Amino acid sequence: MPEPVSVACHACRIVLPLVDEPVARAAWWRFLDEHAYHLVEMLWEHSDTWDVIDIDYIQVDSDITGDPSFAEYAGEEWTGRPLALLPRPVARGVAGITVGAQDAMDAGRWQAGPADAAVAERLLGTMDFAPPPDAVVDAAAVAARSAAVHAASERLRRAAAEPLGESFGALLDDLLHALPPVADLPLGEPHTGSVRLAPPGLWDVERALRLVQHLLVGVSLRHAPAG
Repeated sequence: MPEPVSVACHACRIVLPLVDEPVARAAWWRFLDEHAYHLVEMLWEHSDTWDVIDIDYIQVDSDITGDPSFAEYAGEEWTGRPLALLPRPVARGVAGITVGAQDAMDAGRWQAGPADAAVAERLLGTMDFAPPPDAVVDAAAVAARSAAVHAASERLRRAAAEPLGESFGALLDDLLHALPPVADLPLGEPHTGSVRLAPPGLWDVERALRLVQHLLVGVSLRHAPAG
């Protein structure tokens, strides 16, 4: 049986499985049209690059809420396309921080403190950042989502002031420096395509917080050594 193959555009943070059936082939042609001049990479099942395909990547035909099916990606039904394929500088900056933290955990260099797991669990209980790019918004929705981003940033700031382990404390400091204040986000008009989508700056920070949320699961499982 042939090894599964996917193609990733690292500029747009999107992954497309290569499947030999009509709709999937149409999606491949769409991918070529959109990303022919971008940095793309073929991924086999055991490619090392899978380690850096994080939760911020759009994965076509995945079971992740908000990711497009082959048919949606190949055609015009995926209304989130104008937003999803824009650069996300904040999310990518945060991704670099979270990768470093995850590497430290995997290598046993993570210095956990007694309060880390409880603080991470508390943060997780108030974070849920997975808005799909095709979510239609109005001014009220933008205001509500902006308020949620601000509240999450404030919770991270308060958590950083608690007596945490060295690694978690440093992580939160780095994240707070990488996340822009909500007041600095360009939240004027929602991004305009065929429908009214979220402002790109807001969605970028939401995706960054999604990466933080994903990492906090790992932090919540790290406990300080006894004694």
